[in-house]
Amino acid sequence: MQKIIRKSLPFYKRFLYILTFFCLNFIVILMIPNTILRIFCSVLTLSAVLASIPWILFPLYHLHIFFQEQRILTEQRLPCKDHDSKAINCFLDRSYEKACSIENTLSDRNIDYLSKQINTHFFYNTLDSIRGRAYCDGAYFVADMIETLSAFFRYSISRKGNIVSIQDELQNLNSYMKIQMFRFGDRIQYHVVTELKNLEQYQIPKLTLQPIVENSIIHGIEHYEKGGKIDVQIEETDSTVLIHVRDNGIGIKKEILDQINYNFENNYFESAELQKKHLNIALNNINNRICLLYGTKYHLHIFSTQNLGTEVQITLPKLPKTKRTHDYERTLTTN
Repeated sequence: MQKIIRKSLPFYKRFLYILTFFCLNFIVILMIPNTILRIFCSVLTLSAVLASIPWILFPLYHLHIFFQEQRILTEQRLPCKDHDSKAINCFLDRSYEKACSIENTLSDRNIDYLSKQINTHFFYNTLDSIRGRAYCDGAYFVADMIETLSAFFRYSISRKGNIVSIQDELQNLNSYMKIQMFRFGDRIQYHVVTELKNLEQYQIPKLTLQPIVENSIIHGIEHYEKGGKIDVQIEETDSTVLIHVRDNGIGIKKEILDQINYNFENNYFESAELQKKHLNIALNNINNRICLLYGTKYHLHIFSTQNLGTEVQITLPKLPKTKRTHDYERTLTTN
């Protein structure tokens, strides 16, 4: 190929030389007074030009033959028929439509976020002022609850990233449960047991535990007059972190449970209507986030028996908080 190109590229120089030679000869011919001699020189010049044509066309001919052979080889390796072309065009059209749909969705969500955005400084300063006044008036319990509520909202609303430590997530869950136990009193008991040391060193997607516990309270034990229990257990293997959130609520019907777990394991996005029907909007969102961050190997799984309770199991990779998720995704693709 390189030899062909080297032979073919100088053709324009050759053409330029011949054109220059022809022009100079034409000028000389016009200056010759003798008509017969002028005709003779013209014929001689034209013969020289015609004789040089193969010198120009020969490399071009070989280049044409080379590309024709390559085209034949390409068609043999990758045959492209009419229906293949139509399929490719349909795929490109669908990809373009999907990209436009995603862009429109992101734009709508951004507008919705901006329309609902509140002045967080005003909100926190107001809570701090109320807490200070309650403390000065001797209402220490009220001041403590306001401080807990403020800490919960600070964590939830802050935009410090999607990945936090398990310790931070547990602290936020403790704040949430402190508020809920203020609401429900002795109707709910809450316990955390962990086998994992150095919880601050391992990562978890932000706002994973609290929505799961909230889901357990709302759909599992909120209607209990007493005796509701929420237990959180954290354990580890060599490569994973397992978090179990258990309640002693009403449980989930088997057919609904099977459908939910199938969706979790296959990273299937339910429609909003089905999510409301299955009462698992928060869980579905959490599962999708985990799959997007770490791969489909990691997801939620629910165990449940009607009238006995429900357990949500979270499987996460055992990653340091400082390790970026796309670094982990790169190791997944190379292993």
